[in-house]
Amino acid sequence: MTDSPALVAEPTDAFHLRVQWRSDRWMNYFLSGYFIIGLLFATVYDTWLIAVGVGGLLLVAYYSAKYVLPQSNLYQYVLSTVLAVFMAQYIYQMHGLFEMHFFAFIGSAVLITYQNWKLQLPFLVVVLVHHAVFAYLQNNGWEQVYFTRLAYFDLLTFVIHMGLATVIFFICGLWSYQLQKYNERHLDHFITLAQLQKEAQLSLERKLSAEAQRKANEQLRATNQALERAREEAEQANRAKSTFLATMSHEIRTPMNGVIGMAALLQETPLSQEQQLFTNTIASCGETLIQVINDILDFSKIESGHLELEQLPFDLRQCLEDVLDMFGARAAQQGLELVYDIAEDVPRCLVGDALRLRQILINLVGNAVKFTKQGEICVLVQRESGTSAEDLCVRFDVSDTGIGIAEAHLTRLFKAFSQVDSSTTRQYGGTGLGLAIAQKLVQLMGGDIGVVSQPGQGTTFSFTIHTAEGHNPVGVSTQYELADLAGKRVLVVDDNATNLAILKRQFERWQLQPILTSSGQQALAVLAAGASVDLIVTDMQMPEMDGLTLGRQLRACFPAIPRMLLSSMGEELRPEQRSLFVSILTKPIKRQVLARHVQEALLASPPSPTVPVSVPQLSTDFSVSYPLAILVAEDNSMNQRLIGHVLQKLGYQPDIVSNGQLALEAVDQKTYDLVLMDMQMPVLDGLAATKQIRELDGSQPIIIALTANALAEHEQQCLEAGMNDFVSKPIRLPELITKIAHWYPQLTKVGPYSMS
Repeated sequence: MTDSPALVAEPTDAFHLRVQWRSDRWMNYFLSGYFIIGLLFATVYDTWLIAVGVGGLLLVAYYSAKYVLPQSNLYQYVLSTVLAVFMAQYIYQMHGLFEMHFFAFIGSAVLITYQNWKLQLPFLVVVLVHHAVFAYLQNNGWEQVYFTRLAYFDLLTFVIHMGLATVIFFICGLWSYQLQKYNERHLDHFITLAQLQKEAQLSLERKLSAEAQRKANEQLRATNQALERAREEAEQANRAKSTFLATMSHEIRTPMNGVIGMAALLQETPLSQEQQLFTNTIASCGETLIQVINDILDFSKIESGHLELEQLPFDLRQCLEDVLDMFGARAAQQGLELVYDIAEDVPRCLVGDALRLRQILINLVGNAVKFTKQGEICVLVQRESGTSAEDLCVRFDVSDTGIGIAEAHLTRLFKAFSQVDSSTTRQYGGTGLGLAIAQKLVQLMGGDIGVVSQPGQGTTFSFTIHTAEGHNPVGVSTQYELADLAGKRVLVVDDNATNLAILKRQFERWQLQPILTSSGQQALAVLAAGASVDLIVTDMQMPEMDGLTLGRQLRACFPAIPRMLLSSMGEELRPEQRSLFVSILTKPIKRQVLARHVQEALLASPPSPTVPVSVPQLSTDFSVSYPLAILVAEDNSMNQRLIGHVLQKLGYQPDIVSNGQLALEAVDQKTYDLVLMDMQMPVLDGLAATKQIRELDGSQPIIIALTANALAEHEQQCLEAGMNDFVSKPIRLPELITKIAHWYPQLTKVGPYSMS
C-alpha cells in the first residue's frame, strides 16, 4: 500500500493519484466500520460465524488485491463487490429486515469518492444476482434463507425494487462522473491560471532583464570605450618605448660597430697567442654586449612568449670557456679563483641556442664576481640521470663564496627590475633585469632555475636545460692523445680545494696519477720523502709560499722535474721568472690548453709548440670569386673607414658616399652591382633613397641595409622600401661575406638585379 501519492510529471495524473490516495484512506475507516457493524448485528440472531467468517474474508479479499496489484485500480472493483456482499450479509444477519437494503445505497455513495462511475457496475451486478437468487429461494420455501420479511416477493415487486436500485446506482455513477469532470475542469483552469501567472512573471522578468541588459550594455560600451582609450594609450606608450629603444640601440650600436669591426680586423693581423687571446676576449665581450642590447629589445617578446630560440649544434666547452674568459682578468684583480668542470658524460656538442645559454651564464657568473670579495667561483656542468641523447637534460651550477642572500629576499630575485638592495646607498649596481631574463630563457629551454644561499657563506644558482646531443662538427680543435703518458705521476700544488678536486678529476680522466698538496711546504716535503714525480703543477697565488718561491726551490732541489705555473690573467712575469717553468697557463684553465702543455712537458722529445692559427676571413681572393662594383652609403666616418677597410681586404675598391642623396646620384651615374645602404643618414635617409633608386630606369643593384636598428619592424620596413636584405650593426664579417656570396649568383644569371 502507498501512504502518499507518487510524484509524477503531469498535474492531471497527480490529481487522480491524490484522489485515489485520499479515498483509500477513507475506505480503511469504512471497512473497519462495516466489519464492526456485522459484529453488532450478530448479537441479534447469534450470527457470529457469518459476521466473523464472511466479514473477515471480505477484508482479506480487498487488502490482498490492493497489495498484489499496487499499480492497478482493480482493487477498487474488488472494493465495490465487497461493499455489495456486506449489504447481503447484513440482510441475512437481520433475517431480511428491509432497512438493511439501504446499505446498498450507502456503499454506492461511498464509491463516489473515487470519481469513477464504472465502480457502480460491480455493485449493481451483485445486488441484482443477490436479489434474484435469494428472493426466488425464499418464495420457494427454502428455510434459513432470509431476504425479506414480506409474505410474498413476486416478479413485479422484484422489478420495481431493482428499477429503483438501478436509478440510485445510476445517480451515484452520474455524481462520480460529474465530480470527475468538474475537478478536471477546475484543474485545467488552475493550470491555465498558473501558466498565465508564470507567463506574467516571465514577462516581468524579461522586462527587468531587458532593462538590466540595457544598463549593462551602456556600462559595457562605456567600459569598452575606456578600454579602447587605454589600449590606444598603451599602444602609443609601446610605440614610444620601441622608438626609444631603437634610438638607444642605434646610438650604442654605432660605436660598438667600430669596436667589434676593428677587433675583427685586428684578428686578421699576425698576433701572438696572448695577443690573440686578448683580441678574442674583446670581440667576445663586444658580441655579448650587443646580445644584451638585443635581449633588452626583445624583452617584450620574452614576456609575451614570442621569443624563438635557435636549435643549432654548438661546442659546450667552448661556450663555457668564452664566458669565463670574459671574467678572467676581473677575477684575477679581485684575487678570486675562477674554475669550472664539465662531467665526462656530458656531450661536447649540444643542440640549442648558444648565445642565449651564454647570456644566462654571463649573468650568473657576472653576479658571482660582483658579489664575491674573496674565495672562488665555480661552474659545474653535469648530466641529469635518466636522460637519453635525444632528450638530454643538462644541469649547470654556478657557486660562489660571496656575501650570500637572506632567505626573505630570495623570492624577489627573479622579478623584473627588482633588486635585493634597492636603496639609494646600495653598494652594487645593476638594472635588476638580468635574472628575470635568465629565468625566462631557462623556461624557454624547457628547464628550471633556482637558488640556494646563506648570508656570509655564498650562493649557488642552479638551472637545467633540455637539449639533445649534436652530431655535426662545431669547430676544428686539436685533440691531444695522452694514452702514451698513462701512469705518469703529477704533483699538484694549490691551496684551493675546488681547484685540487677539478685538476684531480681531469688528470684521472687522462689516466695520470695526481698527488695533491695544499701548500709549497707540503709539496717539498712530499718530494723530500722520495716520491716519484714526473710533473709539478703549481698555483701562483698561495699563502706563505707563492708559486714563484716554490719554483725557485724546486729548480734548486729538483731541477730535473718539469714545472708548470697556473697564473691569473693580467699577472706580468719577468723573463727570469718565466724561466722557472716550462709552461705558464692563464686561469681559468682550458682543457685543450692544459692537455697540450702537459703533453709537451711529459714527452721526452716535446713536439714543437702548436700555436692556434686563426684562419683569415678576409682575403683578396674573395673579390676574384665574386667580382662586384660596390657602393657604400654611410654618414658615420668611423663606419666608413671600417667598411672600407673590410671591403679592401676582400679585394674590392668601393665608392663611399655620406648620405642617401649622394647615393641616388651615384647610382644614376654609374652601374653598381651592390649597394650597402645605411638607414639613418642626413639629407635623404636609406629608405627614401632606396625607393627613389627603384624608380630609376635601367639595371638595378642589390641593396643591403646596414643599420643599427635591430627591431623586426625595421627589417620589414627595409624590405618594403625595396631593399633585398638586411645586416644589423655591428657588422659581423662572416655574415657580410655570406650575404655577398648569397646574392652574387643572381647578378651573374641575369646581369644587374631587375626588380621584375
